[in-house]
Amino acid sequence: SDSGNFTIDVGGNIELDADGGQVIFMDGGTNIGRLENSSSDFVIKSMVNDKDIIFKGEDGGSSITALTLDMSEGGNATFAGNIILGDTPQIRLGTGNDAQIDHTGSHLFIDNSVGNSYLRNTSTGSIIIRNSTGGDIQFDNEFAGNILFNTSNITRLTIDSSGDAT
Repeated sequence: SDSGNFTIDVGGNIELDADGGQVIFMDGGTNIGRLENSSSDFVIKSMVNDKDIIFKGEDGGSSITALTLDMSEGGNATFAGNIILGDTPQIRLGTGNDAQIDHTGSHLFIDNSVGNSYLRNTSTGSIIIRNSTGGDIQFDNEFAGNILFNTSNITRLTIDSSGDAT
């Protein structure tokens, strides 16, 4: 009947074998999502325009939304918790992986292979570089160029490759 539930309860596995390559989820005749085989890639697809894919679970007896993939924003991902990577995997940015953030287990590296690198504060606050353990803060120009300190786009201090400050 269309007013009740449909339960499958078996002692073994439940196997869905669709030679069309899709398992389609519908509600009231509307295709809302599908599981799909695309050249042996497993695809999870939201079929309703601008509707999200949401991963939910239970945490200590409370229902949580762990991850939301926002289809109205081109697939932006919102995580409820931290994103945790082990040592050595990289966060890669740009079409050609032009920027990378890498933690080796001993050191943190932020690499950019195109253009300039900027550390920007878009508020009225300060940019603070602090070593909380009492070690040195070093400015190292690896390729023997000058180190420039500018304010308002005017060079206030230059340290040349021989270490002379002007």
